[in-house]
Amino acid sequence: MWARWLNVILGFWLVSAPFVLDYRLRVAQLNDLCVGLGVILMALAAIAIPKLRYANTLLAVWLILSPFALGYGGYRTPTLNAIIVGVLVGVLSLVWDHRTWTPHRRPLTDA
Repeated sequence: MWARWLNVILGFWLVSAPFVLDYRLRVAQLNDLCVGLGVILMALAAIAIPKLRYANTLLAVWLILSPFALGYGGYRTPTLNAIIVGVLVGVLSLVWDHRTWTPHRRPLTDA
């Protein structure tokens, strides 16, 4: 579960990175904002439903490819941020939780 929380933190970083790193490109700002919100939501959902962590794997692949697909691959700061955070989110999304989720049930008793 710790990997999901680290992905939540990385999602918050993605949302704030355009302002902290002062991106000049609107497309990079919007991409980091949208992907960051997606990473946060999917990481939180994966705490309850572990298989949803793979949604963050897909978001990580997009994050790594997005500077080139959206045309800002020549801009160093947003490109490096997207690649580094994408690799981290991807690796963390593949970490297994070592737990099995089962709904909480009351044990059956003879009344």
